[in-house]
Amino acid sequence: MSLAIQSQNFIQNLFGSSTGTTAAPTTTAPTTTNPYSNDSVQIANANPETAGFFKKMGDGIGEMFSDVSYAMGMGETYNLVEREFHQIDHNNDGVINHGEYTVATFNPFEFQAIDTDYDGRVDKKEYTKFRKDRLEAAFEQKDVNKDRHLNMGEIGSIGRVYLANNDPRLDRNMDGLVNKREYVRAQLTLGITIRDLFGF
Repeated sequence: MSLAIQSQNFIQNLFGSSTGTTAAPTTTAPTTTNPYSNDSVQIANANPETAGFFKKMGDGIGEMFSDVSYAMGMGETYNLVEREFHQIDHNNDGVINHGEYTVATFNPFEFQAIDTDYDGRVDKKEYTKFRKDRLEAAFEQKDVNKDRHLNMGEIGSIGRVYLANNDPRLDRNMDGLVNKREYVRAQLTLGITIRDLFGF
């Protein structure tokens, strides 16, 4: 049995659960242990940052162009989702069946939500729409202060390690905040990397 995409469940937990309530930002600086070393990472931000007007406006414009390119089947985010689709499609027939999705995600119930035409198969169009919508909804649930960015208090415990270490796999522009495009890209990239590691 494939360990394949424990990633979708694992990666959801990587930056904090996408379900349930999100803890409000704390005013004390927490200490997070890096799971990849014995070092302890002290988070610098005692008071979680919020994005200013110009940052929100700039990222809003960037999201608009990203959404347009995604709808046209172009751009980095679309390419990542497409690659993930092909990893789940084990028999390479161009569609994902219920068995493939269940093996990949260990979630037999979600398939019905993706299969919008109820034909028992998920094509690339259905999958790409569902995947982007789901990741963006998870981001917005975590964004407690609604500034369209995730800070140290919102990102989740393992995400804090990436953010505290200025890891470009999460915080690409190294501004100490994670916008929606960075969050979606990180979730997809790390999930794909895990599946590649196991040969799926």
